[in-house]
This record gives sequence, structure tokens and C-alpha cells, in this order.
Amino acid sequence: MNENLKVAILIPTMNRADFVIRQLRYYASVDCLHTIYIGDSSNQENSEKIKNEINKLKDKINIVYEYLPNLTRGSADAAKHLLLTVKEKYSCYSCDDDYQVPNSLTICAEFLENNPDHATAGGYSVIFRLKNNNIYGDLDNLNDYVLRKILNNTASERLINFLSDNFVPLFLVNRTDQLLKSHDHVTEIKDHMFSSEIVPCALSIIAGKSPTLDCLGYVRQMHDQHRVQLEPSEWVTSQDWNESYKIYEHVLSESISKKDSIPLENAIKIARRAFTGQLVKWLSAEQRNYNSNNSLPKKNYKNVVKSIRHKIAKTFPFIKSIYRSYLKPRLTEKMELHYEVLQSSSKYYKDFKPVMDSFTNLIRK
Repeated sequence: MNENLKVAILIPTMNRADFVIRQLRYYASVDCLHTIYIGDSSNQENSEKIKNEINKLKDKINIVYEYLPNLTRGSADAAKHLLLTVKEKYSCYSCDDDYQVPNSLTICAEFLENNPDHATAGGYSVIFRLKNNNIYGDLDNLNDYVLRKILNNTASERLINFLSDNFVPLFLVNRTDQLLKSHDHVTEIKDHMFSSEIVPCALSIIAGKSPTLDCLGYVRQMHDQHRVQLEPSEWVTSQDWNESYKIYEHVLSESISKKDSIPLENAIKIARRAFTGQLVKWLSAEQRNYNSNNSLPKKNYKNVVKSIRHKIAKTFPFIKSIYRSYLKPRLTEKMELHYEVLQSSSKYYKDFKPVMDSFTNLIRK
């Protein structure tokens, strides 16, 4: 492989050794040529489990292991530490329970090599849940997971677009030097949401355009072991929020001012406007959810229609297949990736099948 196309896969983790082991076995099974960096803040027991697995796989995949027992505040601190050791030109973040598709990482790195005005690149993504809600098991649910494209020409427009419906561009392939800059301030930000997601993600988008390439790039898992997020109203009234927001506004406005060559006072207004749009959306969603949970029961015709459609699809499965394969793409011009990845005739299947073999435990030691 061209050394310039190698991507560093960054995996911060703490006390979830079995998820890390599952991911490493997957990369070994697909002969991953990219380098895997593990920032481990686990206790000694979990650390030893991961190191034992690394010893078994060291001849199959390239792994850099960093034991970081003192970095227990959050994944952003471990990610920054790993970025300081990365030798590859490109990097991407992976949660310890998720999967990057190595073939797609190469495609994205090649795209960035040829498109210097783009800061990140990624493929399509899906998210799954297992029936037993565990590390291995049968597939219970599979849906599309949105990592949308941001192609506005200015940093100001990209930030407003991004925060109107944000996602995690850290899962995409980033230029390592830029990703490191995006993490410059994470250790001084006390609030988890600002430090691990909002600030580094926004800085990645400010840096340049972010396309979606035609490949399966990232596979996420949904389960009950995820970190519980505060409701928006609880978040904005929390102890560390105001101080963390001030750092957000300062860092992002300086970055926008420099990238767009505009006065700092104008950039501050843009950073505020973008964040306000995001916050209003979050608070509105929280209020709608509250009203829905506390209103009197009423007949929901959307749910009735959904139930009827489900019964028809279950009774006549060929109808569902025809609708998804031929009718829906023509009617809506939208692809259902979560359906496509399960079809052996689909070009996305070959990359999803090894992932599915991994979480259903078909990949053995």
C-alpha cells in the first residue's frame, strides 16, 4: 500500500476490553493495512486482556498500544494523546464498539490526496442493535446512520450548515495535522459535550469541505452501555457549561476569522448564530418529547399505517423486496443502505458481511 494512503484508526477505550478485542479480530480478518492506535484508560485487568489479544494478532495487523490510566476524563483526552504519536498522514476516530471499513479508508485517503480543498471524507454508514443488547448476538435492528456531506465554500457557511443538523466528522478520514489542531483545546474544556464532540467536530468542518463517497465507511452499534447524555435543559444549566461555551466561542470564531479572512467580531456573531440554531433545535425536541410523554393517549394514524405496512411485509416478503429494490429508489430517489448491505447482490454487501460475521461471532480466535 502507498504509505500516503495509510490511515491511523484511533480507538480510545476504558474498561471495555471485549469490544476492543472484537474490533481487532475484525481488522485481522479483513487483512487491514491501516495502523490501529489504542488509547487505553482501563483498569489493570482489562488492560491485560487487550494486550494479550494484541500479542496474538501482532503478526496480522499493525497495532500501537498506549496505556493511559490517568486519562479517565473522556475520549477526547485519549484521542489527543494518540494523535501526538501518529505517523500517518490521515487519521480517523473509532468508538471501541464500532467498525471502520479498511477498504473505504483507502478510498477516502486517496480522495483527500487529490482534493486539497477538502478537509475530511467518508462513506455511508449504518447503525445496528443486537437482540441480546450485548457484544455478540443476532441482529435485531439495522438502520442508516447519517454522516452527511458539507460542501459549502466558506467556513462560516459550513459551520452553520453543520450545527443545523450535526454529526461526528471525527469518524471520517481527516488530515492528521488538522485533526490534531481540532483537539488543541480539549484538555482545557471541562464539559464533556464541548470537549469530545462539539469543538473538535466543528473545527474539522471549518477546516474544509466534507463529501460523502459511494462506499460503506462506518458501522456503529447501539446498546445500553453508551454514555447517558444530559437533557439539553440540564446541560445548559450545568456547572461547567458557561465556561466551556466561552472557550467554544473563542476558538471557533478565531478559526472562522482566519479561514474566511473576516473580522473577528463578525466571526463571533457567526459562531453564536450557528450554536443558537443548534441549541434551539435541541431544546425544541426536548419540549416536544416532554409534551408527547405527558399528553393524553390518542390514536396515532402514522403508527396505524406503519403497523399495517409491517404486517403486509411480514406476510408477503417479496412485496417488500420489490418495493425497496425497484419502487422506492425511483419514487424517493433515496437509497436504503441498511437494506442494501444485507443483499448479496449489492456492492456494499462485501464490506458489511465481515462486520456482521464479527458481531455474530463467526470470526473465531
